[in-house]
Amino acid sequence: MTSEIPIPGTVQLVDVQGIFNVKHGQQSRDIVLVPQPTNDPGDPLRWTSQRKTKNIICAMVWCFFVAGMISGLSPAYILIEKDTGISIADLSTGNGILFLFLGWGTMITQCLALSNGRRLTLLVSIVLTTAVTLWTAYVQTRGEFFANRILLGIVASPQETLIEVIIGDLFFTHDRGFFMGAYSWTLWCGAFLTPVASGYVAQDLGWRWIQYILTFIGAGVTVVTFFFFEETMFYRDHHVNLESNPQVTSDKKTNEKSIEREDNSMSPSEPSAYDEQESTKTYLEKLKFWGFRDPRQPSTFRLFFLPIQLLFMFPGMSFGGLLVGGILAWYNVVGGSLALILGNAPYNFSANNIGLTYLSCVVGVTIGCFLSGWMADTLALRLARRNGGVMEPEQRLWTCLIALVMHPAGCLLYGVGASYHIHWFGVVFGLCLISITLPMGANLAFTYILDTYKEVSGEGLVSAILIRNMMGFAFGYAVVPMINNLSLRYAFVLIAILGLAVWCTAIVMIYVGKSLRRGTAQSYWNLVERYGAKAH
Repeated sequence: MTSEIPIPGTVQLVDVQGIFNVKHGQQSRDIVLVPQPTNDPGDPLRWTSQRKTKNIICAMVWCFFVAGMISGLSPAYILIEKDTGISIADLSTGNGILFLFLGWGTMITQCLALSNGRRLTLLVSIVLTTAVTLWTAYVQTRGEFFANRILLGIVASPQETLIEVIIGDLFFTHDRGFFMGAYSWTLWCGAFLTPVASGYVAQDLGWRWIQYILTFIGAGVTVVTFFFFEETMFYRDHHVNLESNPQVTSDKKTNEKSIEREDNSMSPSEPSAYDEQESTKTYLEKLKFWGFRDPRQPSTFRLFFLPIQLLFMFPGMSFGGLLVGGILAWYNVVGGSLALILGNAPYNFSANNIGLTYLSCVVGVTIGCFLSGWMADTLALRLARRNGGVMEPEQRLWTCLIALVMHPAGCLLYGVGASYHIHWFGVVFGLCLISITLPMGANLAFTYILDTYKEVSGEGLVSAILIRNMMGFAFGYAVVPMINNLSLRYAFVLIAILGLAVWCTAIVMIYVGKSLRRGTAQSYWNLVERYGAKAH
């Protein structure tokens, strides 16, 4: 006897027997499209591949350079301290404050994006981020720097949660892992490549020129966003869905119940591939900032506190926040300690050489994005086929086994190795290993939320970011005192142990995640009904 209540996130991803009368993939005809595209020509899921690619590239470019604006100062901390008197400890604290408000700022900017559109939010954000970036060049005091970081966090916050929503707007479940990997690559490489260049700029021109150059870049990104990014907001009715029970393909009675519950959306028939839809809008119509809101969408104010509510209702949301919070914490510890380690004896790296070490992070991030993007998609499809075509969101989490090895190994090489004054290459290699785990945590957590709670995924991403950035703030604030009190060696032994504990939660979720989703299914669908929550 199967449950009458669909389990959020359990979907029929592969039509093993070819019996469902739903839209299928164009290349792999046995892959069921989740969510199902509508017949509306404005549905972004029906856009042509070229149109989708252009849009997601614009979003990635936006994300890359906003991440660069946030992280550009990191190799110049020593120079800033000499010039302004703001200590490295205060600069690290300011970095923690920045990430704290990147989290809390999403409660404002995500509401704007979900209610009034992605395009307007991205454009307003890049304009204000560029303005605050220019202001940073004129900061002189500790208090002014903290105020600058607070504002920068709020106005740049769409980079934390909005790109994931755009991916959900444009792509189906079986493709999301790849594009989440690409998003993570642009986010982390923006954060890691910018310091490579800004180290040279600071050394040759002075640290303020980092901000001047980033201001010009921000102006260019504003132009690109305005002319090339197309609105992807679409109010999608999930009444016709593929939430299913694992027995759906093998039990006739269960199949009949599923057909009845899903309004005949899965009646046995010949599978069909969906058709891409050419745009019916003129170019000038695509430049508009209005007319995209559906009158059925819930009010912005009504959804404002929903992210906080989700954290207390659904363990999967808290898990996602803990996982991405852990990797941001390690990133802040690395960012706050790199100048201290390599800028002092026995290494005595200059600002530009410290910047060059971030290239190892780029290598690590690229590997991590591949593992948690394309590889996680492939693994989920393979496991779904073995599971009668049914995909569970936890199937992607098996790649966390790699992070369980990489994180402690990286911490021991980077922090403990530096305390023993090993060759600088060993320290940089450890940095690479830590960096492999950074996009893995973000990809797996965000994709888990998108797969499991798609009706409230926009708000759910904010829930995870709130936890993430509070953890990031705590570690950004504490990194220098922690190293001073525990010593570099034991600080990174602690980070290695904490990282193991966080990644072990992913192992736990593999085994208990579905039970938790089943136990909260009724509460979830009641919430969806109460808020009128749909993809929007």
